[in-house]
Amino acid sequence: MKLDLKYYFSIFLRRSPYFIVVAALFASIGLTVAIILPAEYEAKATLLVESEQIPERLASSTVNTGANEQLLIIQQRLLSRENLLDVANRLDLYPPDEEGVRLSASSIVQDMRDRVTFSQNSTTASKRGPETSTIMTISYRGKRRQTVAEVTNEFVTLVLQQNLELRTEQASDTLAFFRQEVDRLGGELDAQSVRLIDFQNQVGMAVPTNLSFLRTRLDDLQTQRSTNRQSILDLEEQKKRIEAIFRVTGDINASAAGSPLEQQLKAAQDELNNALLVFSPTNPRVTMLKARVAQIEQQLNGAVETPEDDADEQDSGNEPNVLDGEPRNEREVRFQAEMDNIDRRIQEMQAEIEVFSAEIAEIEEQISDVPANGVTLAKLQRDFDNIQGQYNQAVNRLSVAATGERIELLSKGQRTSVIEQATPPERPTKPNRPLIAAAGAGFGVFAGLALIVLMEFLNRSIRRPMELTNRLGITPFAVLPYIRTHREVALRRTVIFGTAGVLIVLVPLSLFAMHSFVYPLDTIIESLFNRVGLSVIG
Repeated sequence: MKLDLKYYFSIFLRRSPYFIVVAALFASIGLTVAIILPAEYEAKATLLVESEQIPERLASSTVNTGANEQLLIIQQRLLSRENLLDVANRLDLYPPDEEGVRLSASSIVQDMRDRVTFSQNSTTASKRGPETSTIMTISYRGKRRQTVAEVTNEFVTLVLQQNLELRTEQASDTLAFFRQEVDRLGGELDAQSVRLIDFQNQVGMAVPTNLSFLRTRLDDLQTQRSTNRQSILDLEEQKKRIEAIFRVTGDINASAAGSPLEQQLKAAQDELNNALLVFSPTNPRVTMLKARVAQIEQQLNGAVETPEDDADEQDSGNEPNVLDGEPRNEREVRFQAEMDNIDRRIQEMQAEIEVFSAEIAEIEEQISDVPANGVTLAKLQRDFDNIQGQYNQAVNRLSVAATGERIELLSKGQRTSVIEQATPPERPTKPNRPLIAAAGAGFGVFAGLALIVLMEFLNRSIRRPMELTNRLGITPFAVLPYIRTHREVALRRTVIFGTAGVLIVLVPLSLFAMHSFVYPLDTIIESLFNRVGLSVIG
């Protein structure tokens, strides 16, 4: 099927009045909107988040929040309802209208959130290197040049203030936390120390560290007790020997004038006593000396039996017997003193044996308690060591936290500085009036063409010989078009251009009147575009 461009062009010319009216209507609307939309200015300020001023290997801040996260937190704080209303009231951004009516708080907050913009951009020293700095741009849009600059700089001031307060607050909170931890752990450490000392005082020597000493002491006491028992036996034997000598000679020092056997006994006893001072009672030499003394005593007893009986018979009338009564002469006094001395020594040794036995029982009880006390003591010591380790760690962290707080107070950590302050803009950024006017004209052309296509699609009349043949099966000899008179042509043109002129004039005037006296059109247009995610003026 061959496309007849000449035919379609003739149809366009025939329908051109409708095209002109529609295109003129939308072009006038676009031009009117471009004119009545208020100018809007935008001011921008740039901030730089710098890295820490002190090398991290020397001292680091305790605030580990990243730059992007920090700026995002600050942004959310600045966009809070309370903060936006405070900025609007301080700068008087929304004065009352002519009737004294102010915008609602919710409307003010929403409008300011739509007008302010925060953007971040991280920079690196190399393509694959870590982020070295972060740049933040703050912009604010409004109808007055000076106002947008003031509001933008106010947000810059708030960002700097919030950044300082946030980092200082975090560092102070960290320091306060570790101070509380040090105080808490210090109290627990003191309490555990008291429990440990009380337990050690309660159990005394019955602890594993003293087990070797207790066993050594137990062996010494048992040896001393055995020695005292043996000494008591020796003293009792000595007492018997002295009594026997006194019965025979009448004197305890008879060895000086006695028989050679008695002198041997005296010498053997002296040698035994000297050996006991050096060796233990179980020593072979001591055992040998004891046997020798016993042998001499046995010989001496056999030698003195007969003389003793004779002496008793001869002197029974005039020799005193100190064993049966009170002493009556100097020899008897010496004998009694020697007996008393031996008895006193025996009593002392028996008393020592009792003391040794009591101490041995106590030490044996302590040794038996050592395992249980060791378990309890180990648990208490382990708890003490754990708390001590936690306390030392908390003290170290407290020192780091104090250094970190000092770094933040002196602004030596990560800090935000202003690169460029906001200045009043020289020209408006929105609306783009040529673009809006061109868009209106373009939409008018599209609407006019669409109207012509629609009219032709709905028109089913026959206008060409081809259509007559196709529909009726008739082949015409000739086709005569409808010829208008000059008057009809003039009238038709007057109506078309008059209508177009009226639309071009009345529509802009109507829109301007509505914008000025009824309701601002910029608000209506902006709300319509915002519903589809677009914006004309902001």
